[in-house]
Amino acid sequence: MIRTFVLLAFLLLFGGWLLHEFYVSLTEIRYNPSAARMEVSMRIFADDLDRALLERTDIQTQLGTELEAPSADSLLGVYLLECFSVNINGEKAEFQYLGKEPEADALWCYLESKPVSRPQTVTIFHKLLTEIYPDQVNIVQVYQERWNKGLLLNRQESSGKLIVGK
Repeated sequence: MIRTFVLLAFLLLFGGWLLHEFYVSLTEIRYNPSAARMEVSMRIFADDLDRALLERTDIQTQLGTELEAPSADSLLGVYLLECFSVNINGEKAEFQYLGKEPEADALWCYLESKPVSRPQTVTIFHKLLTEIYPDQVNIVQVYQERWNKGLLLNRQESSGKLIVGK
């Protein structure tokens, strides 16, 4: 199951980059026990984010390029925090946007939570880009120590719950 999930994620994210016929993002969520924080990395196509931000703000952001608008990073942070949230053990985790890194035609975006208790249940709300692209798929992998579990979220099913602890 995990191998199939990882293969699908790989094909969707890296196999289709030339044509970009897929509307997909990859989100990795890791619990850092030494800091008691959830660390989030999102790989998202930059042109899809540019379109979403343009429709929301009427600003050409040109994320990750030399022509990036001065307000682009703060607009991106607001958008990510509005479209993505996580409940840990039934309590909403508070996240902050840390920044982004360009990679080919995509961006890696980073979020980090304030300290949270060790996860037993994790509920993810992820509606990133689903307002723009009806067939947008947001692949989510949650890691804690030696295990990982995944979700496929989209416009029709924008949240999912995982039981991760005993």
